[in-house]
Amino acid sequence: MALTESNMLGLGTKAPQFQLQDVVTDTQVSFDDIRGASGTMVMFICNHCPYVIHVNEQLIKIANEYTEKESVLWQ
Repeated sequence: MALTESNMLGLGTKAPQFQLQDVVTDTQVSFDDIRGASGTMVMFICNHCPYVIHVNEQLIKIANEYTEKESVLWQ
């Protein structure tokens, strides 16, 4: 996988429409379903990758912090 070329869109590029499977709820979600008022981050990670496992707790912490910040902004 390390030899796979990255196809990252440029920062600031408007996200294209997409649908992905939410592995927690086993449902399809679209960009419109998940978009945030202040921005949206989509991460393509593998839940059994040792690197992801290593940082997963911190990713959850950061996601929760930003969810709380967005909730306060829009009250």
